[in-house]
Formats: sequence, structure tokens, C-alpha cells
Amino acid sequence: MFLDEKIQDQVREMLAPVHNPVELVVFTTSGIELPGQEVGLQDEALGLLKEVAALNPNLSVEQRSIHADPEAQTLGLSYAPTILLREKGSERNNIRFLGLPAGYEFSTLLETLLMLGTRESRLGDKSQLELQQLTTPVRMQAFVTPTCPYCPQAVLAAYKLAYHNPNIIAEGVEANEFPGLSRRYNISGVPDTIISGTSQQRVLGGQPDRVFVEAALKASAEVAA
Repeated sequence: MFLDEKIQDQVREMLAPVHNPVELVVFTTSGIELPGQEVGLQDEALGLLKEVAALNPNLSVEQRSIHADPEAQTLGLSYAPTILLREKGSERNNIRFLGLPAGYEFSTLLETLLMLGTRESRLGDKSQLELQQLTTPVRMQAFVTPTCPYCPQAVLAAYKLAYHNPNIIAEGVEANEFPGLSRRYNISGVPDTIISGTSQQRVLGGQPDRVFVEAALKASAEVAA
């Protein structure tokens, strides 16, 4: 058990506004690990998510194979666990978390469930309007650790942008679980958000939403051109 009774009660109360069904799709290796593949705390992630889902009838968890599932293949997923968070029955696949959402990232998980379950992102109207300019693919990877109190702000900012624009893929990445991926982007501190489009931008620290909006627009083809 990950959550004791006291925490369960707190989480149940926090998630009470979730009235629209939300599903968490957890892609794991299902016992098949490829040579050189980075694998995080997938069993722990699955267990934690199941405990959270049990606290609200509108939440559900589904486990799938990252190697055999057609959606995983289509999306090119390669890191286990990868968690897709979306409105149940929707085709949304652009809000993701790689690793175990524990420590401070547990609040990221709960806030994201609230956003999807209430359909309210709390992203400013100006930002929502500007995001409509972004019509080419942009990937936002927010590298975080469970012990970083500023990290949830970065992940949630990326998630808000992805919520309003399907061209944005937002990933929270637990940096310690995937050291190879962290080294690829020279991650030395967290939060560190890599934004890849026509150009690459970088946002260090837990900045206001506006900073992430402006960086995403700079990374997009329209602004870069």
C-alpha cells in the first residue's frame, strides 16, 4: 500500500470535483525488456495509480504492453512506465508522465486528474488565444525529481498547454529513472524543460505559464520562420 488511510481521505476529498471520467493508461514492458532499454519504477507506478483510481468512481487504470500495444507503436513510446492521462474514451495522447509520479510529483498527478475531470485548466485567456497560432508539432519534456518542490509547476504548465493544443506533446520525465534520456539533454538540475519544434527552447525552473507559452511559440515553425 502506497497511501495510508489519512492520505486516502485527503486525496478522496481533493478529487471529489472529478465528475467527468478520466483514464490512466500505463504502458509497461509486461515482463519483456529489450537490451539497452531504460525501465523505471513501472510496478510501483501501476500500484500507486490503482490506489488513486480506487478513490473516485470516475477514474480508471488500464495496463498495456509498450512492446505489443498498437497505440504504443503508433506513438513511438519506448520508456516504461509511460502514463497517458486523458478523458475516458477520447483519443488524447499528448499528456504523459514517464516514471513514478511520487513525492512532489504526486501533486502533479492529482492536479492533472482535476484538470481533465473538471475540464478546467486555469490557463489564462490570453495564453489560450495565443496557443491557437501553434499549428506544428512541439514536444515539451519537463525533467523533474520527486524531491523538487518547484518541479510540479513546470510539468503542470506543459500539461495546460497540451490540454488546449493537440499539436503539443507534454511529458513529465522523472530524471532519476531515465538517466540516459537526462544525459541526452544535459540535465544537471530540475525542473528543466526542453521544448523541441523547428527550433529548441529551454525553460529552467518553475516559471509562470506565460514563459512556457512564449517558449513553445518560439519553438514552433510559425514563429521560428
